[in-house]
Amino acid sequence: MRSLITIVALPVAASAFGIIDPSILHIIHDSAASLTSASHYHVSEFLSSTSTSNTIASASDAASQVFNPLQAYKDQLATHPLITKMATGGTLAVCGDAIAQSKNDDEYDKRRALSFAGFDVVYRAVQHFAFPAIVHQFHGQYIASLLAASPALTHLVSNQLGGADPQYYFGAMEQTLASQLGIVPFFYYPVFYTITAFVQGLDQEAAVQRAKDTFVPLMKRNLMFWIPVQFIQFGFIDESLQIPFLSVAGLAWTFIISSFAGNAKAVADDTVGDTSSVQGLGNITTNDIQNIERQIIRAVERDSEDEQATVLR
Repeated sequence: MRSLITIVALPVAASAFGIIDPSILHIIHDSAASLTSASHYHVSEFLSSTSTSNTIASASDAASQVFNPLQAYKDQLATHPLITKMATGGTLAVCGDAIAQSKNDDEYDKRRALSFAGFDVVYRAVQHFAFPAIVHQFHGQYIASLLAASPALTHLVSNQLGGADPQYYFGAMEQTLASQLGIVPFFYYPVFYTITAFVQGLDQEAAVQRAKDTFVPLMKRNLMFWIPVQFIQFGFIDESLQIPFLSVAGLAWTFIISSFAGNAKAVADDTVGDTSSVQGLGNITTNDIQNIERQIIRAVERDSEDEQATVLR
């Protein structure tokens, strides 16, 4: 810039005929050369800066395009919520059952794994539609009404919550109880026993007997495990992530339920008794074996009596 100013402000010495004085031509040449060099430097600097900026932008775009599994999963939840929740539940159910089956030395039971996956897929679909209705219906009004009858208890609860609004926590508890005392005993377990019995080939009598033998202890474990989990779900987990959260927790629960009541055939063999087939003996039942044992005992007793009679003679 300074060179340009020099050229513009240069006193032009002209002859009487209007011709530039040759003595100043070298000054003009040097100034022009300096200007050209400076301009070239600034243009190069600008191009270099632009190239660097483009490189940084390209690197940033490339970094943003790196596969992010969590974000991809959230995108799937946003675009296909029902299918994503069902697939998540079924996959984690198979994993939980696989962990349970690994505890014994038997061959991996594919039908049993399929029964758990099928049940969990159905149940996640039910939760998808049931949870919004539960949240809409139960928002703490019933527990608040019960506590209103006892001011001392209301004051105690308020102190325990540290001044926070108790209505919010009442709502989470009501929603948890609605799920655990409504959906679980009247839908969860009936569907669980039906699907697992069907896939594993149990007849109606064996399926009913299995339910009678395992429902009460499983329900106790269910309440102990799921009441805290679902309270956290309804109270602290974003609605779109509630069922995936339950599916992850269900990994542990599937292990529990699979270990306790998962192998329908084994349970049926132990509980149905006289009507169950003995493994490895085809259609021979335990009742048949007991009859054979009784016949052997009677035959031995008769032989003993005959020997004693021969001795007496």
